[in-house]
Amino acid sequence: MRSFLLLASLLCVVFASVALAAESVVVEGAKKEGALVFYTTMDIQNSKPLLDAFSKKYPFIKGDLVRLGGTAMVSRIITEAQAGANRFDVAVGISPSYMPMRERNLIAPYLSPEFPSLYNDFYDPKGYWATVYLNTLVLGYNTKVITPNDLPKTYEDLLKPQYKQKFIIDIENYDVFVGLSQEWGQEKAITYFKGLAKQEPVFLRGNTNRANMVSVGERSMTFVYAQVIERMKQTGAPVDWIPLEPVNVEVNVSMLAAKAAHPNAGKLFVDYLISKDGQEFLKTFRRIGPRNDVKPDPPKLFEGFRRRVVAPDVYKNLREITKLHNDALGIR
Repeated sequence: MRSFLLLASLLCVVFASVALAAESVVVEGAKKEGALVFYTTMDIQNSKPLLDAFSKKYPFIKGDLVRLGGTAMVSRIITEAQAGANRFDVAVGISPSYMPMRERNLIAPYLSPEFPSLYNDFYDPKGYWATVYLNTLVLGYNTKVITPNDLPKTYEDLLKPQYKQKFIIDIENYDVFVGLSQEWGQEKAITYFKGLAKQEPVFLRGNTNRANMVSVGERSMTFVYAQVIERMKQTGAPVDWIPLEPVNVEVNVSMLAAKAAHPNAGKLFVDYLISKDGQEFLKTFRRIGPRNDVKPDPPKLFEGFRRRVVAPDVYKNLREITKLHNDALGIR
């Protein structure tokens, strides 16, 4: 037993030494490069302070931020690549951003030394993507309009007559559709979404928009990010949320450019994004992170329910997913 413990200790020392040596190589390379170009769909109120915090930790790297919407970011990266101008080093975007870039070989694998500290369903084992932050899609409701006892307990409950004309749905509710397709099978998910359409929901883009409509009593419920409801609760809004299992989890991922002009700075930034320091910083914006040693505030945002992560890879057939989703809900 003593020999086994000694061997385990020696292996830990060896692995730690290898990791430190690899990090040293990346840091020295980043010093020579001296710059980083960061493309993201993250809002500017979060992304700029995040890049500033990275630059403060690594003052030898000058960061350049480009903030775009999801479709616009992917289109710009593809257009730049076609013109031979591979400008970005790291991109952070929503799940559907990944496959168009991966299929065109625009991103490179990188096995970050931070991966062992992440939950294993929040990174690609080959290193093509890693979750920077995530969103849990829950059922938000108006506490003045509906009591906890009157809330649905399952997804199927929303099809009951008492919930007709009671809820709001995102017009691009793809993550819930994909998640339930994985859970139940596609045929049942399509039938379910057709049933939701018969309940005459309001269709509305934007989590904050839907939460605001619920808070003023326009409708009593909506699928929404849990952290949006938590923020509104802090301001005294009459809202709360419950998880319907499985809770579908949307991930926002980092991707390292295949032809990065500053590859070492890019790797260092990916490491920082998912490091404890980076995740503690993102937590101040009420972001939910992928690390098992950084709990969200409050912890219930990510605890006490069964989840299903909608990984970026499932969006390989985004056009088909969009058509099935829209046809089921009667969206034209």
